[in-house]
Amino acid sequence: MYLDKESQRKIHSAPYAEHVLPENKSTGQVTALRVDFIAKPGDAIDVASAIEELLEHARLHHEGLQVSMLLVSDREARLVTLLTLWDAERFHAGRERLTAWTLKIVAALADGPVRGYTSFAHFLVPQVSTKLTLSDLRPAEIAELVEIVAAG
Repeated sequence: MYLDKESQRKIHSAPYAEHVLPENKSTGQVTALRVDFIAKPGDAIDVASAIEELLEHARLHHEGLQVSMLLVSDREARLVTLLTLWDAERFHAGRERLTAWTLKIVAALADGPVRGYTSFAHFLVPQVSTKLTLSDLRPAEIAELVEIVAAG
């Protein structure tokens, strides 16, 4: 996500296909850390509440965590993805430490390996039309327009 058009930056390639931002140009961008795992079976614990509490206790918002979203598969309730969005500049300063800490938090609730992936986040918002259509009007407003047109 970019705060304004002037703050958009190109990603520069680094060794081993790792992407980094130029040191002085990372303001306003968001980094996403995606963590995939299988929740332990039969736990009476609500995974969403447990992760929310663990993230709060870890105080990761002081480290640049902006928001988190927990996705639970609609086909397999144990298949879980934690999506965290971070201030890119602050995240990249402590990337390895913050990633490891987030994986450690989730590992307590996981049945098996926990996988983490980082990405630059780009929010895609559909263009909003400013044109007024009939479906935007109430019946009384449509009747008023018909009267105006008929009066000519």
